Amino acid sequence: MTKEIMDVKEIAKYLGFGEKKIYQLVERGEIPVSKIGGQYRFLKNSIDQWLIEKVKATKPRPGTQERGKPRRTKQLLARVKETKDPLERRLIFMGLLTRETEKEGIRPVVVGGNAVQFYTFGGYATDDIDIAFSDHHLLNKILRGWNFTQEGRHWYNRELDIAIESPTSGLSGEELERITTVEIYGLTIYIVGIEDIIIDRLNAYVHWESIDDGRWAKELIQIHKKEIDWKYLEKRAKEERTWEALKKLPPPPEADEPPAEGEARLRRLAQKADQPPAEGEARLRRLAGKGKRKKG
Repeated sequence: MTKEIMDVKEIAKYLGFGEKKIYQLVERGEIPVSKIGGQYRFLKNSIDQWLIEKVKATKPRPGTQERGKPRRTKQLLARVKETKDPLERRLIFMGLLTRETEKEGIRPVVVGGNAVQFYTFGGYATDDIDIAFSDHHLLNKILRGWNFTQEGRHWYNRELDIAIESPTSGLSGEELERITTVEIYGLTIYIVGIEDIIIDRLNAYVHWESIDDGRWAKELIQIHKKEIDWKYLEKRAKEERTWEALKKLPPPPEADEPPAEGEARLRRLAQKADQPPAEGEARLRRLAGKGKRKKG
């Protein structure tokens, strides 16, 4: 069974490349990658979408940008609108938002439920994007320019199917040092570190008596146990008075494998590809029947 998140060796085998080739693609920013626990990690969903782009006709369409030049905001917003997968759609949007705010020297960091969604590879369902951001005036200005409307604490763009909230102004120094960096389509996204999102769920479990959050904390630990800094996690849990609960977490959410999920995914991928060459066609066929997906 193909894993939902892979290291360099695993992604090289999955793609049929040498490991050196993978590192070259990473260095050139030509493959979707994230860094967790100091190690490169590759999300299967993002890699599959990347493959679709690769197997499309190679001849540039009139009006497309030259290779290596940044895509325009309008083009990227159109990609957000066209992307069906909720996790990928939100990552692309956050990459675009980050590109805009970094012009002013400010980096938004994904926190809350969308961070859980990322670390569970889409297994956790959430309706909005929570970010830590220090300049709400700048955020509001950008979102208004992108046709978002404000309703209470949230900003909405129903055409893009994006809802965003900035419940916190920033992160602590320790949290900033452990941020996960994700790259997709030449965009960069910053996500709160795995240990800190576990603590976030533990706080809800202990102090708000949210059993579901406790289960998701355990799920996060099981998925990322090799990447977690256990000394830091223990330190933070003791600071937040959740250490005893951490040792007695409830079972994680049950895993579910929908029938014929792989075949359905294959059909969706094949429909998106525009006359792929023989190699790409064979690659798409091999995607059938692979992978489980956890649901909350």
